[in-house]
Amino acid sequence: MKTKLLTLIMLAVVTLFGCKEQAKEAEMAKEEAEMPDYDKYDRQVAVLEAFYQAHGDEDLEAQSAMIADDFQWSPPYYNGNKWLGKAEFMEALKGYHDAFDNIKFTEGIVMPDSTVNGFWSGSVFPKGMANISSTIIRAYGTWTATHSESGKEIGVKYFSLASVNDEGKITQSSEYWDVNGLAAQLAEEE
Repeated sequence: MKTKLLTLIMLAVVTLFGCKEQAKEAEMAKEEAEMPDYDKYDRQVAVLEAFYQAHGDEDLEAQSAMIADDFQWSPPYYNGNKWLGKAEFMEALKGYHDAFDNIKFTEGIVMPDSTVNGFWSGSVFPKGMANISSTIIRAYGTWTATHSESGKEIGVKYFSLASVNDEGKITQSSEYWDVNGLAAQLAEEE
């Protein structure tokens, strides 16, 4: 009887530790699955950086190749929050290329004592919506250029929410910058 009782106790202990070990392994696998995909994020940021460089180079063909055919664009000006497509976006880019020279993007958020990283993704706040996904890349920076007609130097702070698919194409962009401020800079008397 003692042997049977001892055997049952040993079996219970082994089962208990086995279950705890399985639970621990399952938790570790879940944590690994929830780790940020830093390589994917780096690839997506590289696409955006190349796109901004192509804009500075006024290379419309290279920019078009980086944009998905089903691209959706929310322009920086208010239009009733209507999403536009690739054709409208490419037309706007051509307009900038025609109107400006020396187009340059300087990435980063300007702070009182430094300029910090220009590309971000994921979040920890708010708690109910926190995520580790790089589905949407937040880009911050400053665009500068020379107005072709007047020779005036202009600049605008820039913020964009963009998505890049697994094929390395930009699929959507919602842009925020002061369109009216740009017009005001061009209208200023010297």
